[in-house]
Amino acid sequence: MAAHATAAETMTLLRSCTTALLVSLAAVQALAGEMSRTRTLTEPVYVRPIYGTYRQCGGACLKSGSLSWFCGARQQCSLDCAIAPPVRRCASP
Repeated sequence: MAAHATAAETMTLLRSCTTALLVSLAAVQALAGEMSRTRTLTEPVYVRPIYGTYRQCGGACLKSGSLSWFCGARQQCSLDCAIAPPVRRCASP
């Protein structure tokens, strides 16, 4: 019977190790996904550009009121009202 108990303990240990390995692999993949999704933030343009294609961005903060700026055509607008003065940025996807 001792050999049978050892086999059961071995199976339990293998299941535990497999579960731990799968959980750590999922965590690494999630971290890699977040790192690949980080966007590069660049400075916006505050005067309407003459050349190139740009998108007009706008937003409002409680204390600053409405704000507007310009980003590249493929960039996303980003506004952070948590600090003063508000930070306006252009994010590349």
